[in-house]
Amino acid sequence: MKKTKKILTSLFIIALILLYAVIYAVPGVTGALTGTDILQYGNFKITDQVTCYFVRDEKVYAAARSGMVNYYVGDGVQVKTGTKILEISSIIPEGTNGESKYKDITTRLGNDGEKLLNCVNEFNGITSYYIDGYENLFTPETMRDLKYERVSRLNPVPGPVNVVRESTLKDEPLYKICKNGKWYIICWVEAGNVSKYKLDRSVTINLPLGQIKATITEIIEDGDKWLIIFTTNRYYEDFAKVRMAPATVVTSDYNGIIIKNESITTSDGAIGVYIKSKSGSYIFKPIKIMTSDGHYSLAEVSYFIDKQGSKVNTVEIYDEILINPSRY
Repeated sequence: MKKTKKILTSLFIIALILLYAVIYAVPGVTGALTGTDILQYGNFKITDQVTCYFVRDEKVYAAARSGMVNYYVGDGVQVKTGTKILEISSIIPEGTNGESKYKDITTRLGNDGEKLLNCVNEFNGITSYYIDGYENLFTPETMRDLKYERVSRLNPVPGPVNVVRESTLKDEPLYKICKNGKWYIICWVEAGNVSKYKLDRSVTINLPLGQIKATITEIIEDGDKWLIIFTTNRYYEDFAKVRMAPATVVTSDYNGIIIKNESITTSDGAIGVYIKSKSGSYIFKPIKIMTSDGHYSLAEVSYFIDKQGSKVNTVEIYDEILINPSRY
């Protein structure tokens, strides 16, 4: 009896030793009790919240004399060269000697408002009766030289004023024409976010009244910030009206395999993950990362072409990978 008890005790000790080996030694070889994740296919977007400014090729026209205003073209209408926009009658309205309601706009414009008697359009464009006085500050010619320090002092930029009225005083702004074949959106981003932006990349800009497609055409250093210039020819309802708006820029929008960054490692200089094989062991599989947000990365699925032009087999949907290969 004592002999049997001694044998059972020995077997129990051996079992404990084996269990210890399974828990602490075997996982590195077989993958048992190792944290894993199942790869899924999905969409991955990198976004940035910015304050954007509209830059247009536009021209403001002012009254060459006081008089009653008769409008022929509505706001937001596309007009051709030679179109008569409005007419100023020779009737002098009462209160001609009063102070202009548009003094601030006129001051900001300086001498850039062209004085007109015969209000006939000089080029194709969109008619707008919304003027803010910054039409000569935010221009295609000057936008590259704009500085965040100066523009930030304008925040919030005074909203555009609807200048439609029954009568006008001399030198008051009447309307503007905006070329809509190509226009620009600019914004400033922090140095930590500039890596999201790549020259010539097509992006989506979500604005208060909808989204537009645009292309990143310039990235300019401005102190501790970066000026980003987008070029677009897309229609936007408030294109000729607003100057400033909040926006969400989608700088990357891809489909592929989503992988936690903690699961990504290297082997012999290659970037990849460890995939569980049919035998239960883990094998290294190289991946090609398309984009990352610091927590997750998006990788090509099935295969990718390496720098040498060779086809490389990579991860598949539903592959089981090690969550933390550094413990493997």
